Amino acid sequence: MKEQSGVGTQSSETHTEFAKELGLKEAIAIAVGAMIGGGIFSALGNLAAITGPSAVISFILGGIIAFLTSNSYYRLVNKYPSAGGEFVILRRGFKNPFIGNSIGIMLWLGYSVTIALYAFTFGNYTSKFLFELTNLHFFSLENTDLVNGRKFLSFLSIFIFMVINLRGVKETGAIQNVIVLFKVSVLLFVGVLGFILFNPDRYVEFTTTSDPVIQSFGQFSGIGGIIIGSAVVFVSYEGFQVIANTVEEMKNPARDVKIGMYISVIVVTLTYAVTTIATYSLVEDTGAIDETALISAVKFLGGWAVLLVTLGAAASTTSAINATLLGSSRLAYVMSDWKAFPKSLAVISKKTQVPWLAIIVTSLISWLFTFVGNAVEIAESGSIIFLGIFLTINLATLKVFPKEKNTIAKVASVLIVLYMGLVFYYFLTHWEKSQLAVTVLVAFATLTTLWLWVNSIISRGQEVDVDKYALEPLGKELINEFTITSGPMVDDFFINLDHILMPVSGSAFETNTWHITSTIARKYNAEVTLLSIGRADIDGAIEIFDQHKVKYNHLHKESGEVADTIIDTFNSGNYQLVCMASKRRSSVVDRLFDKSISKKVVSMIKGNVLQIHPPEYQQKDDSFKDIFLLFDGTERDVFLARWASVITSGSEQGTISVYHMVLIPQTISLEDAAQLPELKRSAENFEKYATDICGQLGLVVKPVFLFGHNFRKSLLDQIKKYEPDAVFIGHSRDKGLVDRIRTHLSYQILDSVPSGVIVSHTENDE
Repeated sequence: MKEQSGVGTQSSETHTEFAKELGLKEAIAIAVGAMIGGGIFSALGNLAAITGPSAVISFILGGIIAFLTSNSYYRLVNKYPSAGGEFVILRRGFKNPFIGNSIGIMLWLGYSVTIALYAFTFGNYTSKFLFELTNLHFFSLENTDLVNGRKFLSFLSIFIFMVINLRGVKETGAIQNVIVLFKVSVLLFVGVLGFILFNPDRYVEFTTTSDPVIQSFGQFSGIGGIIIGSAVVFVSYEGFQVIANTVEEMKNPARDVKIGMYISVIVVTLTYAVTTIATYSLVEDTGAIDETALISAVKFLGGWAVLLVTLGAAASTTSAINATLLGSSRLAYVMSDWKAFPKSLAVISKKTQVPWLAIIVTSLISWLFTFVGNAVEIAESGSIIFLGIFLTINLATLKVFPKEKNTIAKVASVLIVLYMGLVFYYFLTHWEKSQLAVTVLVAFATLTTLWLWVNSIISRGQEVDVDKYALEPLGKELINEFTITSGPMVDDFFINLDHILMPVSGSAFETNTWHITSTIARKYNAEVTLLSIGRADIDGAIEIFDQHKVKYNHLHKESGEVADTIIDTFNSGNYQLVCMASKRRSSVVDRLFDKSISKKVVSMIKGNVLQIHPPEYQQKDDSFKDIFLLFDGTERDVFLARWASVITSGSEQGTISVYHMVLIPQTISLEDAAQLPELKRSAENFEKYATDICGQLGLVVKPVFLFGHNFRKSLLDQIKKYEPDAVFIGHSRDKGLVDRIRTHLSYQILDSVPSGVIVSHTENDE
């Protein structure tokens, strides 16, 4: 047992830390495995009767709602990461524990229903295959005996994955990768086959439906059928949120939760759409599409194709059982730890670090459902449960983040309410078909209310230590606390500075560079070499140097590539510094192909370079009074402070602000980040550091510690507010192709800020 505490809190109880074994591949495999299960294999027949060929649109609409809701899940999981997923989110998002407890119980039972659906589908496909192979009545789908092949195989599938989950999460994730890869390949095979043999005649009446109630919608029958069809098979999109339940077992949850949810929903939606189109093209009698439609679709190819699809169905359903059992058992564990379930469900195996009793109990509940109803009825029950849960999650987003726009959550909520209204109407008008779904919903609600009442009596006077689950927000490990990596101030460079190389073209944008270079040369009594190439006009630079009584000489090159000439001149002379003006050309093409002269010079010269970029607006004069220094705790800060000291020495008194910013991952709200002790320490250390460094040079500065999600935006806000004359920044040289393409911070600033920008490249930059 390892103890974890919340941000700035100390738990009074221990919290079990799960083994962190899951990567992005495992996260996507678990989510895809949980979604691609009974829906596409079993419920397609029911969907076809409601929507006709437009079943593909129903699946796409369901995918859109799932994708929108995944955004709410992602944001809430970032704030409340836990193996409890939705349960912890709702318990911490709403003060009233009834909401979290009731939804948690409904979710756990909903998972049990979907596991039963997947097991039922597995039993259907394998029984049909075995019946055609052996002709044994035991495997016939018409067999209604208490114990038959379908029920036995359904039981067996749950049992196998119960054992696998009991062995540990690493084994679960590895097996899931293999299974998901296989089943997606099988569905891809059916999809490609369907497109090769695509039959457009099947889509002449795209929104045809055989359902008389939906036909009564008149001109809206097509749209109504599509929405209702999407709603009654919405359980097909249950599964991506299982990632939320495994967050404590992921190696890099800050990245993988979001990417895993988004990718899994997109992959599953496309898979459903392609498979549905293919099925309609391959099945001879589209009106006879049933619970084993994919077998009918490939039967014309022979027994090998039937076997392949059967194995694909087996892989789809068993991986869905595996993934859902993984998530639901973690949910039961956390709910018991919060006293919403009996405490015994929170027992963790010392050997495998998994909640073994929660896994067994979840499996038992699922076994019970495999002996009740059929795939369509179970799918309808699961669909309405998860529509309700997804609605609650979107509403929770509005509650937890009241100061934000939450447009996506609002749109998702409206769509789900529309779905639920239509699906209840469908249930009422199809009472004989939907009787089990309504019964299950009523039973769930009754059992939930009864248990919550009993549990409130049992646990009266007992308090849940909520701080125990105030775990570190996702991405906290990515925050780089301010540290000082520079050594003591070294003046060797400035003591030995006696020769400066300054390329001159005569352009107006170089005026600032001439003034700054003359100031530096006068300060250190250095000689400046004015390098002109071709027809460059140096009269303006000479006038300024004469005015400031700076030592200089003129070196003229008749022709040649400008950057190469500057580099060759520097390498052949005894120069310690290059001062050069630079235009704001920092596109990807420039960086990739070294089109920028200053960019190439900086990359090739092994010495100190001062790049001066003029402001976009017209200055009153060429001096810099109010400036921003961007410190990062390295040796570059000493140079920036020194340049600031020199450049502002001849100017009127201005304001020198020293900035440092810590980037906060998008997974952490700035409100939560403000409470992190790491940031408080960083602010204190930075303010002392900046004051000490600049104080040694006689500079009076204003340290400003920032933190935010985007450095450029935060800096721009400061620039708009204070309008400095220039921003000073250090820059590491680029290495290789990746660095050339990547937009470095200095280039981002050059692309964005209207003030002047001075970039210091030191000899030791890496």
